[in-house]
Amino acid sequence: MQNLGLLAPEIALSLFGLALLLADLLAPARAHKLLYHFSWVSATLTLVLIACGMGSSAGVGGGLWVVDPMSQFFKLAVLLSVIMTVMLCLEYGQLPPAQTGTFCALLVFSAVGMMLLVSAADLLLVFVALELISISSFVLTGFERANPKSNEGAIKYFLFGAFSSAIMVYGISLYYGATGTTRLVDPASSGLWQPALQTQGPVLTLAMAFILLGFGFKAAMAPMHFWVPDAYEGAPLPVTAFLSVAPKIATLGVLARVYVVLVPAAGLEFTTLLALLAMLTMTVGNTVAIFQDNVKRLLAYSSIAQAGYILIGIVAANGLGLEGVLIYSLVYVAMNLGAFAVAQAVGDDGSRGGVGSYELSAFDGLAQRSLSLALLMALFLLSLAGLPPLAGFIGKFYLFAAALLAGRDAAGAVSPWVFYSLAVVAVINSVISVYYYMRIAYHMFFLPARREGAAGQALRAGPYLCGCLAVAAAGVLYFGIYPDPLIANVKLSVPTLP
Repeated sequence: MQNLGLLAPEIALSLFGLALLLADLLAPARAHKLLYHFSWVSATLTLVLIACGMGSSAGVGGGLWVVDPMSQFFKLAVLLSVIMTVMLCLEYGQLPPAQTGTFCALLVFSAVGMMLLVSAADLLLVFVALELISISSFVLTGFERANPKSNEGAIKYFLFGAFSSAIMVYGISLYYGATGTTRLVDPASSGLWQPALQTQGPVLTLAMAFILLGFGFKAAMAPMHFWVPDAYEGAPLPVTAFLSVAPKIATLGVLARVYVVLVPAAGLEFTTLLALLAMLTMTVGNTVAIFQDNVKRLLAYSSIAQAGYILIGIVAANGLGLEGVLIYSLVYVAMNLGAFAVAQAVGDDGSRGGVGSYELSAFDGLAQRSLSLALLMALFLLSLAGLPPLAGFIGKFYLFAAALLAGRDAAGAVSPWVFYSLAVVAVINSVISVYYYMRIAYHMFFLPARREGAAGQALRAGPYLCGCLAVAAAGVLYFGIYPDPLIANVKLSVPTLP
C-alpha cells in the first residue's frame, strides 16, 4: 500500500478520467463546457497534490517506479500543459460538443501516461506508459473526423507509432536477455543500480540503442520525426499545442533519467551518437521550418528543433545539463503554448467572418487588428529564439553552458570537440531560428491585411484564451527577468549523478 501511495496523483487523475467518460454518457450535450471545466479542475487538483508532496513523498515503488523531485518536476510541467490546453479547447469551436467527455478523458489519460513515464524505473512500465500516451494521442489527432488532414495525420502517427513500438519491444527483449531483468533500478540499493556497468556487452549496447530509437520517435528527434508535420497540421489546434509540448518533455525526461542517471550513455559509448542526433534534430527542424508557409507546420518543425536543444543537456550528462533540461522543459511549456494560443486566435477568426486560417498570410496586419496579440506572439517567438531577457534565453544558456563544461571536463574515449561542436551547432541553429520566427513578426507588423477591410476589423480573444496567454506571458517574462526561484527549485530537483 505504501508503494501505491507513491502513485496517488496518477491514481487520482485516472479516477477523474473515468468520471469524465461516465459523464460523457450521462450529461446532455449542452453541458459540454462543464466537462472542460471539470478536466482542468482535475488537473489543477492533481498538480496541487504533487506540489504539496514534493518534499515528503519520495521513494522506489518495488523497482517499477521512482518518485523523486525530478519526476515530480516533470509531472508539474505536464499538468500545467494540460490545464493550458483545456483553456484553448474552451475557445476552440471545431470540436464536436457531443464528444467533449471522451476528448477530455483522452487528454487526461495521456497525461497519466506521461506521469507514469517520468517515474518509470522498469522498461515494461516505460512501454505501457508510452502506449497509453500513444493510443490517446492517435485518437486525439484524428478527432476532427470530417477533416481529411486530421484523418491523414492520425493514420501516419499511428503507423510510425506502431513501428517505433515494435523497435522498442525488441530492445526491451534484448535488455532482458542481457541482464535477466527489465528493471533499471534495484530497490535494495536506493534506486542506483546500473546494469550497464556490471554486464557491459554488445547485446546490452544493442538493446539500449533500440530503446533509444523508440524514445526518439516519441520525442520527435530526427530522423524519427517524419510523422510530426502532417500530424500537427491535421490535428485540432489545442491537440497540436498539447502534442508539441507534453509528450516531448515527458519523453526527454525519461531519456534524461535512463541515459544520464541510471544507464549512463558514456558507459554505453553513446555520447557521440546522442550528440549527432541532437545536432541533426536541431538542424533539420530549423532549416525545414524556413520554407513553411503554414504556421502550424512551422511551429511543428520548430518543436523538432526545440527537442534538439533539450537533448544537449542529456548529451552533456552533468549536473548543469540536467538543470538545463528541467528549466527549458518548464519554460518551453509557456512559450510554445503561448505561440499556439495566438495562432488559434488568428485561425478561429475565420469562423467569425474574418480572415482566419493557419496560413502565414492570415497574420498579415495582425498588429492593426489586435496589437496585444501581435506583441504577445512576438514575445513568445523571441523567447523560442532564445533572446534575452526572456525565459527561453535562460534555458538555452544553461544547456549551451553544460555542453561547454562537458567539453572542458571530457576524458576517456569522448573527445572534447564533440561537446564544443554541439555548442557551436546549437548557437548557429538559434541564429537560423530567428529568421523564420521573424517572418511571422514581419507579416504581423509590416504587411497590410490581404483581404479588403480586414485591416480595420478588430480581432478579439475569448476570456479563456486570454487567461492562457496571460499565464504564458507571465512565465516567459518572470522567469526571464527573475529566474532565481526557478533555478533554486531546479537545483533541488536534480538527482546526484554517479
